[in-house]
Amino acid sequence: MLLKRVVSVLVSVFALGSFGLMAAPAASAAGYGCSGNQINTYPVKTSSGTLYGNIYVYYDSSTGRNCAVTVKNSTGGYGSTSWTSVTLAVCKTSTAGSPCYTDGQPTVTDGGYYKQYAGPVSVSAAGKCIKLFGQISADTPIATGQSPSYGVHCG
Repeated sequence: MLLKRVVSVLVSVFALGSFGLMAAPAASAAGYGCSGNQINTYPVKTSSGTLYGNIYVYYDSSTGRNCAVTVKNSTGGYGSTSWTSVTLAVCKTSTAGSPCYTDGQPTVTDGGYYKQYAGPVSVSAAGKCIKLFGQISADTPIATGQSPSYGVHCG
């Protein structure tokens, strides 16, 4: 009877541990290849509002670089291969809230069939604003997320 109970507890612990592996890890900059501090999070959702993951944005004041990753959650297929992308663009403007035109400015994208996240992508945007976009899944439903259409995180 005791052996049966011990086995039952071990199976439960293993099941919980396996489930925990499917959840997306906390948004640590170093864990995703970025440096600096997290400055914002943008949700990546389907058109019906289902959250598939997040775009995490970091800023490293010692280098003046912004860095971003799109990370899937369990609903978005964390641990399963699917299309995932992240784009980080520098705006022409340096004024927060102004329209973000990116013509001729640096834009970096990472996209592919990943199990956990796309990125990191990094740009130097000293004195400029940035814009972000992320996508999870190339099949319906497609989840997208982005920063507002105006420039954000200016400086």
